[in-house]
Amino acid sequence: MITFSRYTHVNDIVSHYMRALGRADIKAIMDSGISNPEEAELFSRFIWEVVGQMNLDEENGIEVLGQIDNSEMIPDIHYEISKLMRDSGYYKIWEKVSNEEI
Repeated sequence: MITFSRYTHVNDIVSHYMRALGRADIKAIMDSGISNPEEAELFSRFIWEVVGQMNLDEENGIEVLGQIDNSEMIPDIHYEISKLMRDSGYYKIWEKVSNEEI
């Protein structure tokens, strides 16, 4: 099971968008962890989808987790996902996907 411990609100934002975007595939990864490069890439791309959706929600005035602007969470998300990917051995995949998305 994937949980984020330093910035626990990352659990909340990931869970919110996992449900809001109907991502059963991400729920399966959150429940069992990242076990192969394909899941690492899928999860990495989802995280960037979350960031994009956070921006859209702010632009549209949609409240998420009690706020309209959650952009202050982005550095915390980056820290937690980077740590997760390092610990899982898939940091290079996270880095590759991040460079493509930026």
